[in-house]
Amino acid sequence: MQSTQHKVLKIHPNDNVLVALTDLVEDEIIEFGNSAYALVESIPAKHKFFMNDMLQGEEIKMYGVTVGKVFVKKVQRGERMTIDNTKHAAEPYVYRNINYQWQPPDISKFATKTFNGYHRKDGSVGTANYWLFIPTVFCENRNLDVIKEALHHSLGYAVTDKYKQYAEHLVHAFETHSSFEIDEIATTSSRKSRLFKNIDGIKFLNHSGGCGGTRQDASILSKLLAAYADHPNVAG
Repeated sequence: MQSTQHKVLKIHPNDNVLVALTDLVEDEIIEFGNSAYALVESIPAKHKFFMNDMLQGEEIKMYGVTVGKVFVKKVQRGERMTIDNTKHAAEPYVYRNINYQWQPPDISKFATKTFNGYHRKDGSVGTANYWLFIPTVFCENRNLDVIKEALHHSLGYAVTDKYKQYAEHLVHAFETHSSFEIDEIATTSSRKSRLFKNIDGIKFLNHSGGCGGTRQDASILSKLLAAYADHPNVAG
């Protein structure tokens, strides 16, 4: 049997859910550690499934901490964690004077795996390529909306334009090509309508801060906006 270890990830040793790294199908047997898990339903990539049968009110652990509790009467081992069977929960805040060191999971089995991404100059890697427009004060939001309307339409990122073009290409493909070519042609043609093919989108970060606040407010806002700008998925 082919190993399925690479299909899931346990982020912390104390977790009781596993993260699917690829789409998993119902009844698939997932081997992890010294256990095997029979999936009771399909698990989409990036979703989680329970490692044990759990009763209502039991805590769900991820990253080694409580992230939720079972909301229904019972969940099964191999069942997907969803908003229907889980409710948010967190452990009470307490100050612990300890030098905590996070132990990263063993990822050696992924050493030869690759994905489509962007290498940044600082060594980070992004999975998307976005432009950001960031006002430092909320009184620029109106100007930002004007810029958004102009650029979204002229550069081909407007949602309404995208779906309109997609529909037009589908009609054209239906009239001139075989069925298996239709989706590929429409998707490719829609992408070609964008001026910059390597830019996935443009985001405009309207906010309500920057004027009339305290120094602490301004500091927090600055750090938040800087974190957005410094994200590896941001091209500029």
